[in-house]
Amino acid sequence: MAPVDHHHLLRSSSSTPLTARATPLARAAHALCVGIAIAAAASATPPSAWAQTNAPGAAAAQATTRSYDIPAGPLGPTLSRYAGAAGVTLSFEPSLTEGLRSPGLQGSVAAVEEGFARLLVGSGLEAVPRSGGGYTLRRGAPAPAPAAAGRSSSSSTDTQLPTVRVAAEREAAWGPVEGYRATRGAGATKMDVPVLETPQQVSTIGAAQIRDQAISSVAEAVRYSAGVRPADYGITDDDVSIRGFYLTGTGLYRDGMRLIHNGFMTNLEPYGLERLEVVHGPASVLYGQSAPGGLVNAVTKRPRAGMQREVGLELGSHDRRQVTADIGGAFNEQGTVLGRLTMLKREAGTQWDDLRNDRTYIAPAITLQGDRTTLTLLAHHQQDDTGYIIPYYRNTPAGPASETINVNGPGSGHHKEAWSLGYLLEHSFSDHLSLRHNLRYLDGSNHRLEMRNRGLLADQRSMARLAMVRPDAEKTLVIDTHVEARLKSGDVSHQILAGIDYYHSKLDWRIHSLNGAVAPIDLVNPVYVQPDWGNNFLSDRALARNTQVGLYLQDQIKLGERWVFSLGGRYDTARIDTKYDARLTGNTAFTTTVVDRRDNAFTGRAGAIYLAPNGLAPYVSFNTAFQPPLTTVTAVDANGTPYEPETARQTEVGVRYAPQGAGYTLSAAVFDLRKRNVRTPSTINPRFDVQTGEVRSRGLELQGTGEVGGGFSVIGAYTYLNAKVTRSNNALEVGERPGATPEHVASLWGKYQRGPLELGLGVRHISATVGELRVATGPIPTNDGYTLFDAMAAYDVGAWRLSLNVTNLGDKRYRTQCNTFRGGAEFCALGFGREVKVAASYRF
Repeated sequence: MAPVDHHHLLRSSSSTPLTARATPLARAAHALCVGIAIAAAASATPPSAWAQTNAPGAAAAQATTRSYDIPAGPLGPTLSRYAGAAGVTLSFEPSLTEGLRSPGLQGSVAAVEEGFARLLVGSGLEAVPRSGGGYTLRRGAPAPAPAAAGRSSSSSTDTQLPTVRVAAEREAAWGPVEGYRATRGAGATKMDVPVLETPQQVSTIGAAQIRDQAISSVAEAVRYSAGVRPADYGITDDDVSIRGFYLTGTGLYRDGMRLIHNGFMTNLEPYGLERLEVVHGPASVLYGQSAPGGLVNAVTKRPRAGMQREVGLELGSHDRRQVTADIGGAFNEQGTVLGRLTMLKREAGTQWDDLRNDRTYIAPAITLQGDRTTLTLLAHHQQDDTGYIIPYYRNTPAGPASETINVNGPGSGHHKEAWSLGYLLEHSFSDHLSLRHNLRYLDGSNHRLEMRNRGLLADQRSMARLAMVRPDAEKTLVIDTHVEARLKSGDVSHQILAGIDYYHSKLDWRIHSLNGAVAPIDLVNPVYVQPDWGNNFLSDRALARNTQVGLYLQDQIKLGERWVFSLGGRYDTARIDTKYDARLTGNTAFTTTVVDRRDNAFTGRAGAIYLAPNGLAPYVSFNTAFQPPLTTVTAVDANGTPYEPETARQTEVGVRYAPQGAGYTLSAAVFDLRKRNVRTPSTINPRFDVQTGEVRSRGLELQGTGEVGGGFSVIGAYTYLNAKVTRSNNALEVGERPGATPEHVASLWGKYQRGPLELGLGVRHISATVGELRVATGPIPTNDGYTLFDAMAAYDVGAWRLSLNVTNLGDKRYRTQCNTFRGGAEFCALGFGREVKVAASYRF
């Protein structure tokens, strides 16, 4: 429905000055020490007031008193900064603001329109609603300066501000996040719903957090999220662990559609995202086959009218050089054609010898808006030169291994290229019925030149290696179509989602083994000798086609204003069609194995939420999941029976707290998650597995995000994870913690903002844990426990933003990914060391 103009006669009012006697550093330290407890004790602002309109059928615009500290400056960038902070869109011709300045905005305003009026004082411009939502600027009568603070409202010198037509725009689930706190989301429901009405724990990382923490990967993005465990050493894939289970290629999504089957095929570029959503626990009810721990859904940047455009430059450790650009807006005066171009180019080394972290990312997007139909075309092209760090670090009789050693050596690595093309189509048949139809085609390749750890030699300081060439390729097509209906009868309302999705991937992966031995490498004093990569033969090839079709139905039922019930079910048909060829030498014939299997599964979710008047929202939910076997090589168990899908079920009880008008949300959740049909060695033939194992993951997750007053913003998280192998044919495993699943993970990030200055400080702690499951003899390899500190500082100078970020401030050394390799030797990988990034961005 087209926005309706709201007319308000505004008067300037004095704002209460902030009385901050403590220094910024003292206040920042206080915020970090108290953490989430500060948020719980912070007083809420007065309840929101709803703007009224006499126009029939118009939606009321919500107004909430908020404080701003926007310095004076050029009018265009100042307006853009305010629009971004207020969570609204603003479009205007640059010529309108050229040569004009704004007095800025300090203090509290009761409504978005008041802020615009104060920023536009003396400019001769006014903000008016734009067809399709948001605001635009036009010429109007010049506005006089506002009345001085503290002046009596009855004074004859009171100043009447100009009339401003306003259409308030709330946060959207597929749009940008204001600050650190998301109030709406779609990752867990595929619908735009409030976070408080989501019956499952969800973590959201918005563009502000990505910018403030200088995030360059999914692993870096989730470091301050509860329940999520990133790899501490890898840069070649986006695999993370959620509630003790890795995504393993089935839990990575973009715009609600599964991204890839092979996790090494491509990476997500955070600079190209509006937000990153982590759904905790099973999500098969809407997405089909997926890892039991949950999924990660990335929301691509989309065109927006009046968006803040920027170009940037970043320099940093390991000869890092990066340039970025994010440019877009309305292509016509009506705002019906929007465009956006997001680009990134990076050349960088790493802390390991000859291992690159280079990337080129280009993502154009166009949106066509009609009265009831919106079509967004999305494309992207990405190239990466990087590599996989295999565990290599250990203490030897000659001393510790080199901290910078790269067992792969120069000339090796992962050379990736991917491009995608798709669209997001939405049509509203009425205010109560809408259709969304989304499609994406992706073509990716990864030419891998790499070596593998093959154990320690007799001198206890040299490592045997196996070299291989792997030209992998994957093509993926995803289609998701669903209808959303909003119905209401008396005090009962329904938000119903019914849909069908289709996923098909064709994966062609090959292994070319090298003829001849590869020279071992000295771990203490490495000398790199490149093998003859061209002298190889095709030893393995798998052509795997994976297809999934799913029908799903979900109903979000609201009884009055207090109770929300969620019911959902899905039926999936999944097919794996694989041809696998293998041989030991280049002179022998291939042995071919063909696998053609179909799996059917029904998954569901049920949840209930109570929305208390004081902002508390306790909930309970039950979820199930299934995951067909991912391997394309070993397709049968010890009895010759094809492997069945692994299944999972979870019970979760939680509570969220978001008082009316407050700028923060707190949440707590306890869960019991069990994964069944887990492979375990056969008691008859230990060379093969059977599916009689079970892993249980129980835990507690605490999260808090948002503004806590006084210029402070906080992100806090704590995870207690009690994971155990409850069933296994290996008696040594039963009752033990699975590898690489720490019991305690805690993090706290705090940012203080005062005018143009921003200061941030973070701390991350992970407890020590076993690196792998218990073995019969010898010590168990153990990953170190560690505590790391991160820091940032930023300063706005007009349209420029200058920033400094340091991760692992103390350059702490810690071992991770510790495992026992061939020959019984223990190896580890060193985690990420200190990294410094200095950046400058120009906004216009």
